[in-house]
Amino acid sequence: MDDRKKLIEGLIKEEEEIEAIQVGGIKQKVWEFLIKGKQFKSEEIDIDPQFRLALSDCEVTLSVDFVINLPSTSIMLIQCRSTAIESWESYVISLARVIKDYQIPYAVVTDGEKARIIDVLTGRLIGEALDELFNRQEILNKMTDFKKIPCPANRLEMEKRIVYAFEGIKCPTVKNSTEEKA
Repeated sequence: MDDRKKLIEGLIKEEEEIEAIQVGGIKQKVWEFLIKGKQFKSEEIDIDPQFRLALSDCEVTLSVDFVINLPSTSIMLIQCRSTAIESWESYVISLARVIKDYQIPYAVVTDGEKARIIDVLTGRLIGEALDELFNRQEILNKMTDFKKIPCPANRLEMEKRIVYAFEGIKCPTVKNSTEEKA
């Protein structure tokens, strides 16, 4: 039975490593697309920023692949996934609602080709391909009458719990070898 458990753990770890490599390639592609294709400046894009999320009974540190910041405002967050991007929509919407003291207006989950581009304030899907992403000038135009709107207090805890649940899904399922030896 112990051999079977080790075999299964090995297969799971191998799948997680493949997923990490795939996501790394997607992130590189998206980064280049944002800079070259959509004319964002590298200093406007935070890569793998970390955030602390406090719930009523616990706290978690989380990260997102990219946050695009234009004059004093985070305007868009982007999460890269290699498969099933539709299943991550709730996560990016909730994340955009809770990581700042206002709702980041646009959230994106992409596999480097397809994308789910969401207007966070309405929850409406506004694009389904990475090419449909706003370019820098379009975002600047949209920001002329942008107001920082906090997540409604009656929804805040629920949105945080959605993020927390997805963070559990993202955690590796197999301990790495250094943890096992400790």
